[in-house]
This record gives sequence, C-alpha cells and structure tokens, in this order.
Amino acid sequence: MADKHTDIVIIGAGIAGLWTFNRLKRLGYDVLLLEKDSIGCGQTIASQGIIHSGLKYAFAGKINKLAQSISAMPDLWRNALAGKGPVDLSAARMNAGSQYLLIPSGFMGGLVKLVTRQALGGNVHEIAQKDWPEDIKNSGFRGSVIYMDEPVLDIPSALHALAEPYKDCIRKIEDSESPQDFLQRHNITAKKIIYTAATTNHIAAIQNKDEAGLKTQKRPLLMGMLKPAPFPLYAHLVGSSDKPVATITTHQCKDGTLIWYLGGNVAERGKEVPEIEMIRAAQKGFERYLPRIDLSSVSWASLPIDRVEGSSTTQGWMPDTPTIHEAGDSFYCWPTKLTFAPLLSDYILEKLERDNIKPSTIATDWSFLPEVNYATTPWDKAEFTTATQ
Repeated sequence: MADKHTDIVIIGAGIAGLWTFNRLKRLGYDVLLLEKDSIGCGQTIASQGIIHSGLKYAFAGKINKLAQSISAMPDLWRNALAGKGPVDLSAARMNAGSQYLLIPSGFMGGLVKLVTRQALGGNVHEIAQKDWPEDIKNSGFRGSVIYMDEPVLDIPSALHALAEPYKDCIRKIEDSESPQDFLQRHNITAKKIIYTAATTNHIAAIQNKDEAGLKTQKRPLLMGMLKPAPFPLYAHLVGSSDKPVATITTHQCKDGTLIWYLGGNVAERGKEVPEIEMIRAAQKGFERYLPRIDLSSVSWASLPIDRVEGSSTTQGWMPDTPTIHEAGDSFYCWPTKLTFAPLLSDYILEKLERDNIKPSTIATDWSFLPEVNYATTPWDKAEFTTATQ
C-alpha cells in the first residue's frame, strides 16, 4: 500500500475533535479524523449541551478563574450558530436559548445575584413572579427565578453540522487496534497527531511512551433521566455549595417523548452507586423545589459516565482552561467543558503556527478506510424502569 502523508490526524470525533477538525479543514489543512466507536460517543453525547457562561460557578458567593474564563464562550457559540464563526453551526439547533437559576427563598439569593451580576456581567436578571413561566408558577416553587443568558445546544444536530461537510475525511479505527497501530498498518503519517478522545488519551500516551509529565483526573458521574417530563425545563436548582442540587435539561426521544436529563449534585455520587440513590436524591430535590409536580408515574434511567480531563490544582474540581499535553509530534487535548471546544481549537492553532505547520490545501482521498456512524443519545439507548419508593 502506498504511503499517505497528511498535515494532521485527529483521534476522537467528539465535540473537541470535530470543532478543531472542521476549523482546520476550512483553513485548508489536509486532515484525517479517526474515531474508534461513533461520532460524538462518550462524553459529548452524554453532555447536557449547556454552553456555560460561568454563572453557576458563582453559587457559593465567589467568582473563580474558571467562571471568568468561561464567560466569553456563549457569544462564540452564538456566532457559530449564526454561521459567522470560525466553524459553521448554522445547521445545528438549540434546545433552549437560555436557562434559569431557581434559588429558594432566603437562601443566599441576594449574594449570588450580586456576585454574578458584578463579576460576570452579561444578561442576568431576576424575573418578576408575575412573569414566571406558567409551568414554574404551577410547580409550587418559592424563591427567585433568575434569567441566565446561556444557550442549550442540541448535541446530535451539532455533531452533524460539524461532521457532514467533511464526512469523507472522518473514518473508523477498526476493531481493537490502537490509533498508532492503525496508522502504521495503513502507512499514514502526519506532521501532527492530535488526540481529543478524552477517556482514552492517557492510554494512548502510555502506549506511545508519551506519558512523562502527563496528569489527568477522572470524575465518575451517574447521570439521571426521567420520562415523560412534566414540561420543558432548563434550570439549575441552586443549593448550598458551588454546584447545583440538580441541573435539568429537556430532550426528546425518537418517539417524541420528552425526558429530563439530570446533572449537578444528583449525578455526582460515583457511577458505581445503585441507581436508586440517584433517583432518591432527585426526588428529594424535586420535593423541595417543585413540590406540586406529580412524578409518581414517571420512569427513570441512569447513565454511568467518566468525565476525564487534565488535572486541576484544586482537588475535586475541574481545570480552569482546556489542557494540552505535548510530546514529540503529538498533542493530547482535553477541553474540560463542552463550552471550551472553541478555546481548545485556538490553543491548537497557536501551537501549529508556533511549529510552522501550514495548510497544504491538499485533499487526500480516504475512501479506502471504513466509514463511521453517529452516536445514539443516552435516552434512546437507556432502559427506563419505575422507581422503587
């Protein structure tokens, strides 16, 4: 087989790999994107699609570096969704244009509102009770409803928007081969190999003997799901820590049924805990915040997932920015959050420019490699059951 020389090979077709891949292709780089499973599998398809602005990280009445670094991200995504950014997401959909903070009466609300408004700015304001959405009025919630100018992205449509224009350059790593073995077997070489498959990056670095100085951390989660959702809701239920009691986003199953997808503290019990513990934590939260909602006939499901990222200097917390570990001609990359995918691509482009790696404007034919399918959403794969009370 003849040798294939390309500018860049990216390993991992999640949101980080796809955003960088799409951007590099638009700039004229010859890029091959490889995926072992399916496009968007793992952490991307398991995300809630929230384009964070950093507001929820002020819940404890403090603003950290992470909150400030995230604050510019929603505008970057909105530009892309309008077809005006470095990538074109105009074919993608938003599930919601904004979210709510639901802060119980007398519960650090004034401090949170003051800190978020002063330190982060943006379109954040309290909604007068008479103007609350009817569903929240009828839920029995008592407290403050804060408007958050944070969009919620429909992840499957975003994956298609990024992948479809260059789908012929996205190919599947066969069977159980390592990326390096796959490239060697097909005689593919690149000026840079960029690893963006968060869960397996560290494994690849060890296989390539690139692990010196690399530190990562794993945050195991047990995400929750319930259906049918009582109504569409996109909200953080504010608790006493810097993480919400629950973060609720609404999604639609293939059969049209609405589900609530649950993150926040209800999900952060470790992925090995019994599902019923997550369910009971969610039920307790709903009883406190949304007491009039009848959930007696809903079905529940869970998704165990590891969130893997570069190590943080603060134990149990995430890094303040995307992380890139450099070794030889390889970059091992973690965006940290979905919202940071554009920033990670900026970092990568800066390093390519530093290394004088320019677009070749060549378009290699990769049709000899197998195609790859799109990932299925967690709610369309899950087995829903009635909770044991």
